[in-house]
Amino acid sequence: MLTALLLFVSISFNVFDFMQTVSYLVWAACCLSFGVMLIFFIRKPVISYFDLTIAAYMLLLITFTILNGTDVKSAIYRSIEVFLLTMIVNYRHNIRLIAKTCATVLSCGAYTNLAIMIMFPNWMFAAKDTFDSHLLGGNYNQIGSRLITAIILSIICTKISKKWIINTVLLIIVSIVTLALVGSMTSLSCILLLSIFCLIPSFRLQKVGVVAFFLFFILFQCTVVFSGEGLHNNPYAVYIIEDVLQKDITFTNRTELWDAAGRMFAESPLIGYGFVDSDWYVSNMNSSAIGPHNFIYSVLINGGLTLLCVLIIMCLTALRNILRNYDKIAVILLMGIATLFFMMTMEVYPFFFLFLLLYFTYHYPQLSSPDRISPKEPQHA
Repeated sequence: MLTALLLFVSISFNVFDFMQTVSYLVWAACCLSFGVMLIFFIRKPVISYFDLTIAAYMLLLITFTILNGTDVKSAIYRSIEVFLLTMIVNYRHNIRLIAKTCATVLSCGAYTNLAIMIMFPNWMFAAKDTFDSHLLGGNYNQIGSRLITAIILSIICTKISKKWIINTVLLIIVSIVTLALVGSMTSLSCILLLSIFCLIPSFRLQKVGVVAFFLFFILFQCTVVFSGEGLHNNPYAVYIIEDVLQKDITFTNRTELWDAAGRMFAESPLIGYGFVDSDWYVSNMNSSAIGPHNFIYSVLINGGLTLLCVLIIMCLTALRNILRNYDKIAVILLMGIATLFFMMTMEVYPFFFLFLLLYFTYHYPQLSSPDRISPKEPQHA
């Protein structure tokens, strides 16, 4: 069940016409799995505090979507993915098996994607659109989310067996080559940063580094992203970005998208607009690109400040649990999540990957004793 779910959320079968049938079969397997696990859940309800935050996020998203009359079908589909993951994690309790399954499936996806790109470059042009023709996520900007998630999960598995170090090293090399070939520079830079962070020998320095990088993400989100087009009027920002960093002040026209997202958020700040589709973005924001190209803005558009508050509570709940077993692997996991957050200042990735990493953050104490249920947790509803 977990394999089918991971294949569906990470692999874009539908970019190739001849793989449409496979896409339908994998989605059918996910729906069937959801139905089976729902029966198990009803017979023996198991839920944790973190699960409650996940449920609140998805149910609010569906509610706001219905109230605004936006893309209800997609909101339900995304909820099925997340709730299936939740029920699988709670039913098995064996976080080690789940970690190895996730790392294996996502690693195989990364290796297969690069093999296809190198050995059959002309095969990529058989897709409907060569810009959206990649096996991992379709669009080349979406590849990074799959790769960094695979790397983080492989690193987590090194806590189970040192043999996973080999896979981690190979996966980092494959990720760097893949992102360099497609030209996704933000993802490439962030994965290089995470790789260097893993090599830091001092645990204390790593702890300082992850806090500093997360604070940098918050600063960037608040001062750069939330400024939108107003960033052009800040001479210090123009100097640093254009003269020092030699970058485009618009971040490839993203400031225009951020500005449009900010205006839409101001019109419905509490509940947003629900789960919206590409047509909504084109009609209400900007036709030059689909979406706000920023995860926080996408959350605000989907559910306003209400959904953002639930997301913050979710992250704090997971963080509180991992601090009980705060070792070197734990700090790398948190650095990986902080890196993913920073990558999402420029792109909007499926929130499934963030939720997946947060699940491992919350259940991290069980990696040391997989058969033990975390203490101080009401396990039955």
